[in-house]
Order: sequence, then structure tokens, then C-alpha cells
Amino acid sequence: MILNNLAITNFNDVVRHRSTFYAHYQDKDAMVDHFENQILTDIRGLMNDHLEETMKFQSISDHSFQTYPVVDQIIEYINHEFDLIRVLLGPKGDHHLEEKVESLLMEIIDADLFRLKGKMGMTREIPDNFAHKIIVSGLMSIIKVWLLEGNPESPEEISKIIMKTRYMSPYDLLGIDEKPTKKAISQRKG
Repeated sequence: MILNNLAITNFNDVVRHRSTFYAHYQDKDAMVDHFENQILTDIRGLMNDHLEETMKFQSISDHSFQTYPVVDQIIEYINHEFDLIRVLLGPKGDHHLEEKVESLLMEIIDADLFRLKGKMGMTREIPDNFAHKIIVSGLMSIIKVWLLEGNPESPEEISKIIMKTRYMSPYDLLGIDEKPTKKAISQRKG
């Protein structure tokens, strides 16, 4: 983890004196914990009591398709804290933070599903643990690509990508509109 390679002296540009750092944090791990806990608290605050509004079906072909305010708010938050979150969730960051964010998302999704449906189960087609992982890892993957690429898309574009992918099947993502016909298959071979 990149954070393991940090020394307090790396903060000389930010903090004037070593004692200033230690007045706020016991050590670098305490500082990382502080920032991670703040991120989790902020995300929970943005999502609490707002996710239920996201559990309404939309068609991406519908001209009234909209991003949900809670998605916009979270993406704006990530954009505001971009450099910090990029370090913490990046390839050399703290993988425990990603696990904590995923757990938080699953917890909030379950609570809002219960409020919406009166029960906690997801689809009957696959076990809940798989459905959870598909939903949450899809969200996290989009955010991590955005972080790793250094923010080339605007927060609005990322919100739209997140929203659209929630309603697209893997076939849609691959650009496969329908099952290939025998004629199309034979044309590829010949």
C-alpha cells in the first residue's frame, strides 16, 4: 500500500512542524483512519433516507431518463474529495476502505429494499449475495475507473454512466442488440 511508504516528513509541505501533525493524529495510520471514517460518514449521510427514490424503474431509451439526486450528490462529493479518495481507493491504497464502502452500500440498499418491499430479498433468480456483489461492484468499478483515469469525465457524465448501467444488461453493454441469426453467423465465418 502506498500509504505504508509515507513518512511524516512527507507532509512538510502541508504541515509546518512535525508537532502540528502529532497534535491532530497519533501516527499516519490514525490519519488514514480519520479520513476513511470521514468519507464513510459523509457517504452514509448522503445516502440515508435518499436511496429509496432510486429504486424506481426507468427506461434508458425514455427521453425523460434522469439521474437520481443521491447519485449526483455522491459523485459531486467524490469529485470534491477526488485526490484523497483516489489515493485511498487506488491500486496502492487501502483495500479495506473499498470493502467498508461496499458493506455500507449493501447495508443501505437492504434497508431501503425493506422499506420499499417490506422484505429484504433481492431477485429470486440468483442468491442475494451474488446480486449484492453485482450491483455494488458495478458501482465501485465505475468510480474506480474514473479515479484511475484522473477525472476525464465530468461528475454529470459519471452520474449518467452509473444510472444507465443500472438498467443495461451485459448484452447491452457489449452492443449486442439481439441474438445473432444463422445468416449473420455464416457471414462471419465465410
